[in-house]
Amino acid sequence: MTAVEQIPTTRVVMPADVPHEPPPHEPVLFRFPAPDDPAPGVGRMLAIAVYGAALGLCGVAVGLYAVVIVLSGAPAWYLPALAALTILSVALAVAAFLAIHQRILPWLLLLAAALPMAANVYLTLL
Repeated sequence: MTAVEQIPTTRVVMPADVPHEPPPHEPVLFRFPAPDDPAPGVGRMLAIAVYGAALGLCGVAVGLYAVVIVLSGAPAWYLPALAALTILSVALAVAAFLAIHQRILPWLLLLAAALPMAANVYLTLL
């Protein structure tokens, strides 16, 4: 028979109310809104949502047309290029919604998201 040696284990118990040190006050560009943040204006939220929806509908149209192109025999570089540009556009649009409490940054991010989407349209119609 063989003997198995028991390794002693220690268990660390943390108190329930650990004081949390707030981080130093530096501006944060991308974050989810905290419960105590003021709500963005309705007009601002609506405008950003409409712009994001327009980008999304354009992406759906490009995607549907791209399926036809891929099934009819697209070059090997087409699908990875389309996917990379789409991911970049979506990431910029998401960043715009995360920065909605900033003044100009969401609009710059949405304009930047339109550039890869325009490149997608160009590649699709090429």
